[in-house]
Amino acid sequence: MFEYWHITLGVVALFVVLALVIRWAVRRVLSGAYKAGEVVENYRPKNFSIPDPQSIEFTGERNTTLRGRFWKAAGDKAIIVVHGIDGPSIEMLPHVAYLYRAGYSVLLYDNRGRGKSGGHFSTLGFLEWKDVLHAVRWMRKQPGIDPDQIGLHGLSLGAACVIMAAAEDKQIRGVLAESPFVSMTIMLGHIANKMTRLPTFLIGGLVRLLLDWSLGARLRIVEPHAAVSKISPRPLYIIDAEHDQLFPPETARTVYDAAGEPKQFWKVHRAPHANCWHVKPEEYEQRALAFWEMVFSPNPPKVLYPTSAESDGQARQGYQLEKTKSRPSA
Repeated sequence: MFEYWHITLGVVALFVVLALVIRWAVRRVLSGAYKAGEVVENYRPKNFSIPDPQSIEFTGERNTTLRGRFWKAAGDKAIIVVHGIDGPSIEMLPHVAYLYRAGYSVLLYDNRGRGKSGGHFSTLGFLEWKDVLHAVRWMRKQPGIDPDQIGLHGLSLGAACVIMAAAEDKQIRGVLAESPFVSMTIMLGHIANKMTRLPTFLIGGLVRLLLDWSLGARLRIVEPHAAVSKISPRPLYIIDAEHDQLFPPETARTVYDAAGEPKQFWKVHRAPHANCWHVKPEEYEQRALAFWEMVFSPNPPKVLYPTSAESDGQARQGYQLEKTKSRPSA
């Protein structure tokens, strides 16, 4: 009997120590490799032929200070750009450039635990999607911005967050989401499966529970697939990377299929995860600007062109804008 309890206590102690080590490792990883002062070498406003922005800050969820950059254009329409989990927001500068040059005011901020924003680590979307709502509220207070003329553009985790935010805030005019995932549980299970070969349905839940404990979060609610239908009847554009090495195949398409009209879908051939602009920059900009032109039109269509027309090549006829070039100069 003593030997049985001795073994049991030993196993429990080992599990507790292992869990504490994993918790420490998770929080260290999610604290971010990119903090203040680190930028992508060539990504500066002058290299994209746009002016220096205004430095801003606003209060996010749980009173966390979020900091970013604001480019005010002459018009009253605005787009908030939200980056992914592992990069500094400055990586989204190419998108800021073509949007600003097309006449949109743009807010680009650092997610919590990233760049110059407060917070010690990412919460994998649990608080980040609510931070998007705080960013929208900040934008609505800016002079010269029409509170009803605000759109959202997100990448990867940012894509998931803008979908969930738009589902909550019915005033948001439209959403462009590149490389969104179905749910955090499924995404974690897929990544853990690639590392351990354990069944996705089993390991995903276990990893999520561990991260919930580590982050003080409830990642079960980070589920853009369940929220995306609430964006309708506002326009949605889902952009998918053909060679996504992080998410399971057809992840973005699954989110798209769950959405209501009006919606668009574009799979970028040969693009890795969250790198569609880098593979086809001119076409990406052309399609994105055509989408936003439609979103902010007085009477956006209730149904968009069929998905079968969404292949590489010309942007959809009738919403084609002159190509813009905003890649960084050498």
